[in-house]
Amino acid sequence: MRKICCFFGYSVVEYPRVQAADAAGGEKMRKKKIRRYTRREVRRNRIIAFCCLVVLAVLLVALIVWGIKGLLTGSRAEENSVSSGSDSSIFSSQASGQVSSAGSSSHEPSSSTADSSAGESLSSPASSENSSSLASSGVSSGSSTAASGSSDPYYETGMPILVNPDSLMPDGYSPTVVSVGGNYKLETRAAAAWADMQAAASKDGVSLWIISAYRTLERQTELYNEKISEYKNLGYSEEQAKIEAGKWVAVPGTSEHCLGYAADLCSLEESFENSDQFAWLQKHCAEYGFILRYPKDKVDITKISYEPWHYRYVGSNHAQIIMSQGLCLEEYLEQYGA
Repeated sequence: MRKICCFFGYSVVEYPRVQAADAAGGEKMRKKKIRRYTRREVRRNRIIAFCCLVVLAVLLVALIVWGIKGLLTGSRAEENSVSSGSDSSIFSSQASGQVSSAGSSSHEPSSSTADSSAGESLSSPASSENSSSLASSGVSSGSSTAASGSSDPYYETGMPILVNPDSLMPDGYSPTVVSVGGNYKLETRAAAAWADMQAAASKDGVSLWIISAYRTLERQTELYNEKISEYKNLGYSEEQAKIEAGKWVAVPGTSEHCLGYAADLCSLEESFENSDQFAWLQKHCAEYGFILRYPKDKVDITKISYEPWHYRYVGSNHAQIIMSQGLCLEEYLEQYGA
C-alpha cells in the first residue's frame, strides 16, 4: 500500500519500506534506552549490595571485638577478684610453708564458719559474757535488733571467725554452697540473705549483681601457682616469684572468698563508692547481715586496700554493730570476741 500526499502541488510518495526503516530505527533506540536504564539499575543494585555487605562486615567485626572484650574482662575480673591490687597490699605474712607474701588478694581476708553444715552457725560459739556484751550493744538502725534473733532470719548466735593473712582458714573447712546465679555460689545462709538484699534493692530502683563469690581452695591454689609460674617465666627466682605473686593473688588459706560468705558486687573500681548501689549498700547492707569488709579508713588494721565492692556476710546482729560504729571485723572481734 502507498500513501500519497499533496503539498504545494507536488506529490510525495512514502513507500512502506521507508516507513519500516523508521519503525526499526525507533525500536532500536527504544532498546538502546532500555539497555542503558538496565545497566544503571544493575550498577545501583551492585552499589547497594556492596554497602550492605560493608555494614554487615562492620557489625560482625564489632560483635567479635565485643565478645573478645567480654572474655578478657571476665578473665580480668576473675584475677582481680583474687588479687589485692599490686601496690595496695601493705603487709607480708607466711602461710603453711609458703614464702612470705607481700600482699593479699584485694578480695581475700575474712571470717566465717568452720562448719560445713548449712544448718549450723557460720561462726564459732561465743562465751556468755561476749553474748551479753553484744546484747547490751544493740543497734537501733535496720529492721531487726541485735539483742534477739527470734524474728530476724539473719541473726547469727556465734561470733564470726576471722580469716586473713595472719589468721588462716580452718583445716578441712568445706562450706555448703548454693548457686546465686550465673557461675557464682555462696554459703546457704549468705545466699538467702543476698537474695533478699538484692530483691529489696531492686524495689528501691537499685540494681545489684555479683561479679565474684565463692571459690574453692583448690582454685585459689591454682590461681596462686599460675601467677608464680608467670613470674618465673620472666626470670624471677622461686622465692621472688612467690613474693610477687602474693601481691596479686592471695596465698591459699588466707582468702575470704574460700569461705563462701564474701561477694564482690557490681564493679572492681574504687569509683564504685560514688554509685547509687554503694550508697544503698551503706544504708541497708547490715539489715541483711552484710558488712563492708575493707573500709577506706581501716587499711592499717585490715592490711588490705580499700574495696568498696567487697561485702561479707556475718549476721545482722554483728553487721549492725560493725556498720553503725564504723568498725572493721578485726576491731569488732577484738572488742566483742573471745
